[in-house]
Amino acid sequence: MKVLRRRILKENVQFLTEVIDKMAKNGVIREDVIEEVYWTLKKLLKDSCEGELIEAFEEIVMIRSKLGKDVEPERHLEKAKVSLSKFLEGG
Repeated sequence: MKVLRRRILKENVQFLTEVIDKMAKNGVIREDVIEEVYWTLKKLLKDSCEGELIEAFEEIVMIRSKLGKDVEPERHLEKAKVSLSKFLEGG
């Protein structure tokens, strides 16, 4: 059961990594997608407290708080993607 849970977690993280990568590369930050990434990461955090997931979660929180203001959300997306990639490499 633990192996199955870990595989599902990795699949979810892989999907989020791809979504974040596309937004970062396209330079199009969609608020609805950020919301979905936020809630997905929050659920994953409840199920598993992994350091890289927490870092990615924090970066998405930064984007949510800054949307509509003068910031570079692409930078936060890149940091979140790197954290998720590190999680995938380590597990």
